[in-house]
Amino acid sequence: MHKLQWEIGKAVDTEMNGVNGVHPDCVPALCRDGEGSLWAIAGHSGYGTLGVFTGRNADDLKKVHDAELLFPTGPAGTAFGGRKHPYPDGPLPRGEVWATGLWIVPENATKYPGRFYALVHNETGWGAGSTGYTAFAREDGEPDFRHIGLMSSDDRGKTWEFHGWVITAAEPCYTERYRPDGISTGGQKAGIINLGAGDLSVFFNPDEQRLYCFYSMIWYNMDDRSVVADKVYVARAKMKKTGELGGFEKYHQGRFCTPGNGGAETAVMTGGAEPCVAYHTSLGRYLMTTYNRAYWGKGPTLQVCVSDNLTDWTEPVRVVKTHGELSMPYYALCGGEPGQPHNFLGEEFDLLVCSNNTDIKRHRVKTKGVGREAATVRRGKRFRR
Repeated sequence: MHKLQWEIGKAVDTEMNGVNGVHPDCVPALCRDGEGSLWAIAGHSGYGTLGVFTGRNADDLKKVHDAELLFPTGPAGTAFGGRKHPYPDGPLPRGEVWATGLWIVPENATKYPGRFYALVHNETGWGAGSTGYTAFAREDGEPDFRHIGLMSSDDRGKTWEFHGWVITAAEPCYTERYRPDGISTGGQKAGIINLGAGDLSVFFNPDEQRLYCFYSMIWYNMDDRSVVADKVYVARAKMKKTGELGGFEKYHQGRFCTPGNGGAETAVMTGGAEPCVAYHTSLGRYLMTTYNRAYWGKGPTLQVCVSDNLTDWTEPVRVVKTHGELSMPYYALCGGEPGQPHNFLGEEFDLLVCSNNTDIKRHRVKTKGVGREAATVRRGKRFRR
């Protein structure tokens, strides 16, 4: 395990809140542009708006506009263009979007300089009207199914186009108990099922020019209606010189080798959900924050694991036990080092925190216990500064 000790400051309000029409419900999406400005997208399309914010760092983010989606959401048949963008595992798409993973293309791209990409979380049981469904029936609520889609903006987050679904679980997003849209066969068998890929964040590896998507999947017992396990998975896509994003490949059995839609996947961490990944420059290792579901509503849920290579992670460890206000599911790491990406952290950084439809709070974090032996080397080479 790592040697870091976390000291977490008091909660501070941000402008990512209900007053600004934003009701966050996921890991906040953060990224710096080529000029070093920090951008954030918060909220979801089912309640209020998707708000776009910018500033120098996390402590001065200001709302600049509401995102306009140039595609419909809501009921199956019209949402996401209907049959133009069906779920890769069969049914028509439906529901809303949670914008949780933001990446801004560098200005030296040959075709799409400055383009904003957002990986979005989508669910079948919320915001789909009478077409919403769960593992059990045609109804609102949970346990419903998740998919990850991709949208982009070429006007700094004002308007967004939908490109389709990019990461889908190997298991279909329906069960034998309820098959949507007239599907007559197939589906997961009743018992322990997979609720699909979602609840994500992204990390761009500058050495590889690849965008890593870390996503959660919930394993659910239909017999006693309980969550059996939270697991984290990873897929990656190559960023082309043009600024276009290539197709995602999932990590499976030690390699990135299966397609993003429907490919088999191997968990890189078990026992946490809602991942956020950053590189700690003093420790010389990657950090992943997740939340421990068992403590939600009972105590601080924040836990951390570390890695040297983005695929082999230590067991998650709760880093604080006395901050009751951190009984939350969504955490985002944000550094403020000059000239560094937001997810490159110094020994002090910001932690953005929220729960379901609550305002986002900011905590200042100080980490201690980093020895002189800490490395900055990954696979034999240093990150470019």
